[in-house]
Amino acid sequence: MSLRLKFGLGLAITALAVSGCTSAPPRAISTPAVNKADISPAGVATTTTSPVADRLMAAAQGFAFRVRNVDCLATGSSFLTTQGIVTNRHVASGAQTLQLSTWSGNDFNATVQSINPTPNPDLAILSGQGPSAAPAVLASDNPPAGTQVWAAGYPEGDQLSLLPGAVMDYVDGSAYGLSGQLMEITNPIKPGSSGSPLLDSAGKVVGVVFALTTATGEGLAVPVSDLSSYLAAPDANASGACIG
Repeated sequence: MSLRLKFGLGLAITALAVSGCTSAPPRAISTPAVNKADISPAGVATTTTSPVADRLMAAAQGFAFRVRNVDCLATGSSFLTTQGIVTNRHVASGAQTLQLSTWSGNDFNATVQSINPTPNPDLAILSGQGPSAAPAVLASDNPPAGTQVWAAGYPEGDQLSLLPGAVMDYVDGSAYGLSGQLMEITNPIKPGSSGSPLLDSAGKVVGVVFALTTATGEGLAVPVSDLSSYLAAPDANASGACIG
């Protein structure tokens, strides 16, 4: 179940928030599926083979989790930071229970700590007692256009994947009904990629994937500057209703 958002002031600009309503991760409760993809056993499916990609995948195994919103039948991705587990607002909204899985198939439960209200960036913070892991490190600045980035997440609710691409540009979020700047990326974003951290070649988080534009097929991400601001002062509000 993808979330269709209509944006813009008098313009028919649309985007698809890339949470997915697919079959559940291993040991999660089975639910009806919109996308009939079979979910493989937990593991690693890297799309690149290079020393940099291998290093990034090894790091992502420690902090990137698959997310399933049991109440809203949505799947997505998330990652551990020192302030909590980060995902998207449209993944976490409406949840009483969130089921998270590590790359190796270890499951644990999480609850919503904070939902960033609209029109603020599409972000949320979860609380959960997962396996001991090193949190992701946030970059100090937004990457310039042309920077190579990798989306570390669980597209289609499947195995942990590292999807390569690059930063195209920054656009005004007001065109999509959101505040601040949005990062346009070329990474092949799919349903389930929502909440994936975007990593630079040093393994630092430079953004958070949240949507795919319907007109061009370009991915959209929240820049790390907005993520850092949110983590510094999260809005401790309720999880709200399901989005979608």
